[in-house]
Amino acid sequence: MTKKRLTSKTSFDLEILRVLGFECSVITMSELPHDLLEEILCRVPATSLKRLRSTCKQWNRLFSDKKFSKKHSAKAAKQFMVLTLTKKFEVCLLNVSLHNGVPSLEVTCELSLTDHSNSNHVNIDQVFHCDGLLLCTIKEDSRIVVWNPCTSETKWIQTKCSFHDFVLGYYQDNKTGNKRYMILSYKCYNCHDQEFIIYDISSNSWRIIDVTPIPNYHFAYPYYRVSLKGKTYWFGHDEKEEELGLISFDYKTERFKRLNLPYMCDRYEDLYLSVVGDEKHSVLLEREDTSRKEIWVTTTNKIDDETKEMSWSKLLEVEVHTAGRDSWRGISFLVDEKKKAVVCCEKRLFNNLYLSLKAVSIVEEDSKVRQVAFRVITVTSYWPYLVDYVPSLIQIQ
Repeated sequence: MTKKRLTSKTSFDLEILRVLGFECSVITMSELPHDLLEEILCRVPATSLKRLRSTCKQWNRLFSDKKFSKKHSAKAAKQFMVLTLTKKFEVCLLNVSLHNGVPSLEVTCELSLTDHSNSNHVNIDQVFHCDGLLLCTIKEDSRIVVWNPCTSETKWIQTKCSFHDFVLGYYQDNKTGNKRYMILSYKCYNCHDQEFIIYDISSNSWRIIDVTPIPNYHFAYPYYRVSLKGKTYWFGHDEKEEELGLISFDYKTERFKRLNLPYMCDRYEDLYLSVVGDEKHSVLLEREDTSRKEIWVTTTNKIDDETKEMSWSKLLEVEVHTAGRDSWRGISFLVDEKKKAVVCCEKRLFNNLYLSLKAVSIVEEDSKVRQVAFRVITVTSYWPYLVDYVPSLIQIQ
């Protein structure tokens, strides 16, 4: 097979072209035809492409080009990163390494959020990740903000109701082919006390939605929520059947759906929810009167047409001794399915606040629990959590 040949003068140009499989020699990338240049750049990972903004005006304009952003989302390699909040109420990006049998965890950078209306630093209270965008609630502020850390774009939104929780999702608009991003504001104390308001980012408007509730079903743990392919998922509890399961919300139909867990019961000693990349669900379960933590992953992100249920496969199982049980009582964990490894938070109780992360637990296929030192302390409104973050050039407006 004949190799493609392009040419370049700078080491940075050479680096990009070689990564993409080109041979290089003597001209600059800026001299390439625009269509070819765009085709090359849409394959460069988002964090690497971010460095190109200051190269020239032509390349900087690509960051505000919706057509290029859409093409980049479809063709560029996904970069999965770990994110948490620091004691300074800033976003902290982490690098988790599982190579050579010696797990490690390092802080790569900390990102602060600024209110551009007054240039003040703001304290992030909670973070919810969806499709490369972060939905942040702000400490002591009635506003929320949608933030793309990769492009630095923000959209500030005035909330309508207090004591509500917020999640971000989207659906594919059939007319335009674009993703339509929505924010769901909700309050669910039980089956009978539920309120849902939705914000359409494209129209800048809030509206109350009339959602038909799932009979006898309510959110079991409102703060345990994840996003997968635009939909939002929580744990749910059936008061009649006394069973725990999953609840999903579809932003296109504005309807909730009940889904199954690997096995159904009323109570678990531990119960946490996560996603694997941007393809599958994962749960960490421990039934009562046992000392075994089980990590399950869905075999597909589709619901079986006949049974209307999700198919699950056990990834690994860990025996946790009584003395070390508290090390597993974080609300978040992340799964590397290929390496059969799990990264889980550890909490520490101090002056009635949960201070983390002093360490994280990394469990691999041999079922050994390895403690990895982590020198960043985080303080959040709730228990510490990790977020599987995927940088992107997606535009908010």
